Amino acid sequence: MKISSFNRGLLSFLDDSPTPFHATDNIKSALEDAGFIALAETERWRLKPNKAYYVTRNDSSIVAFRMPNPAEETGFRMIGAHTDSPCLKLKPNSLYKASGYWQLGVEVYGGVLLNPWFDRDLSLAGRITCRTHTGSLFNTLLNIKQPIAIIPSLAIHLDREANKQRNINEQTYLPPILGLAGEELDLKTIIKEHLIKEGYHKKEIEIIDFELSLYPSEPANLIGLNKEFIAGARLDNLLSCFTACQTIIDTKAKTNQLIICNDHEEIGSGSTSGARGTFLRDVLT
Repeated sequence: MKISSFNRGLLSFLDDSPTPFHATDNIKSALEDAGFIALAETERWRLKPNKAYYVTRNDSSIVAFRMPNPAEETGFRMIGAHTDSPCLKLKPNSLYKASGYWQLGVEVYGGVLLNPWFDRDLSLAGRITCRTHTGSLFNTLLNIKQPIAIIPSLAIHLDREANKQRNINEQTYLPPILGLAGEELDLKTIIKEHLIKEGYHKKEIEIIDFELSLYPSEPANLIGLNKEFIAGARLDNLLSCFTACQTIIDTKAKTNQLIICNDHEEIGSGSTSGARGTFLRDVLT
């Protein structure tokens, strides 16, 4: 692949993958277009030597592989990455009024640089769990795309030490402003309205739950006088995810190849990894 084509693809991937759910869905679509076959963890696998496969977990992690040779004889060439990036996640009951504004309660996820989140155009994306009028449950992805929130900085005359030292209280400084606290708002109603715009019939769905996070809505771009640099949110670690996906699609080597894009920065560590941390081990065994 030419560098220009790779860069265009990466920029699109960054813009289209605001959450691990979107990143996994985009990787899955690219793999399917390249002929990879979906597997289910709950079914017995009957693999064929000249075929390529993938399997997902929680809609946010994905493993893809092709295995022309017995694994116990030649092993694998592997690439590992993670689909998640540092962000601000919405709390379960996040919408509240304060000082005449509607705000969103958030929690910091990952190793976040907090200062760059101020004065940014923020949008909302993630996974929504819905129920139909017949009672069946399904998950769908939401990406509002346009900016709907902001975390404003105080004016310099109200915070004279801002350029010298800035200690950020995550609970009081980071909840973004969503709007004026005039009319009543309901977050599930806001979500449903956006889903309806995307084609879901108003009477057919009920919002049961959601996993949403804020993200900077500015698009990724090539910058510099000669376009030497790539600037964009979530470069850590979506660059590696995109590279891994393109590598396993484009490579023609007759070796066993495997990529894992996991929804946790460190496989098998940390309190949130749990079953996800065993994903690679489960696939290989």
